[in-house]
Amino acid sequence: MNAARLAVPSVAVTTSEGVPATPPSPAADPHIADPHAEHEPAVTQVTLTSIGEREVLVRMADGRTGVIDRADFDEARLGSVSPGDPLAAAVLQREHPDGRVPMSAKWAARTLGWARVMASLENREPLTGVVERSVKGGFVVGLGVRAFLPHSLLGPVEGEASQLVGTEVRVIVKEADRNNDRVVVSRRDVLRREMRAAERSQLAALEPGQRHDGEVVEVLDVGAKVRIGDVVGLVHRSELSWGRVGHPGDVVSVGDAVTVEVLEVLRSKRRVALSIRRTSAHPFDGVSVGETYEAVVQRVLEYGAIAQLDGTEAAGLVHVTELSEMPGQRPDQLVYPGERIRVKVLSVDTDRNRMALSAVQATYL
Repeated sequence: MNAARLAVPSVAVTTSEGVPATPPSPAADPHIADPHAEHEPAVTQVTLTSIGEREVLVRMADGRTGVIDRADFDEARLGSVSPGDPLAAAVLQREHPDGRVPMSAKWAARTLGWARVMASLENREPLTGVVERSVKGGFVVGLGVRAFLPHSLLGPVEGEASQLVGTEVRVIVKEADRNNDRVVVSRRDVLRREMRAAERSQLAALEPGQRHDGEVVEVLDVGAKVRIGDVVGLVHRSELSWGRVGHPGDVVSVGDAVTVEVLEVLRSKRRVALSIRRTSAHPFDGVSVGETYEAVVQRVLEYGAIAQLDGTEAAGLVHVTELSEMPGQRPDQLVYPGERIRVKVLSVDTDRNRMALSAVQATYL
């Protein structure tokens, strides 16, 4: 294990794409203490030379010996390093009378931590830290400095939120006040950014004609919303079933696993039109024009009746002129819902989902 973790907290600065970024260097980052400013010690890289009972000795770049109080280090981490490993340390004063330079690993960690925090505040890039403990209203997250993660900025959590303690989280700095030692971070913003990035990626890959497995997440009067991966699309009520749909809730329910076909992708508006019915064969595929079938009357209309062919989901219109040869009669005087009749298929229009039937012509076969 690299000894730099003793002086620099286990905080990874990452880009929005999740790629680790180069940690800020004391020489290049404007947020790291200026060695010439009053009360601000300089942070520098040193090399561990020995570990004593009370002191840790290091070698500075100019060859001088630095001394760090052993209490500055966590004992578990101290036991995992050896002479020759690099450390980050802050210079507390020029040197002792004995020529050694007093240094601090904790101060270096804090200075570097504030550098990361201020950089995250400016460039909106996420930081990774460990949830140290639960406090009133949220959690404390270690970023080299202690940051407050309010419950309102936590975002969705699987299970109990208390299970986050001891785990790593990615956060964005929302507020930072070094004078008052106050840092507020948001996990929710990072999750939203990641979800939008995943959505954009999947939208770019979606094309009409593709089929995907999904889950119904909402049922509306106009149809049903279905989640496929990171994208939510709409199945219009007309695309739920080949048959007649009263209310979408009669066909699907929230939580249903469904297979959908992509009809249209509007990437600029983040809209996806889907179909459930087109993942199954059209009911008219097995119907032959000119053949006769047993059928059941489903509905009676002013101008005829809708009848469904036995053993199929194919339904068509029997116009009033094809219900009876007797003129002047209303459809409800000739048939009723649930009545079984014999019909002949006159025409099939799959594109318009229409089929013309005749009871009159089936009678004279």
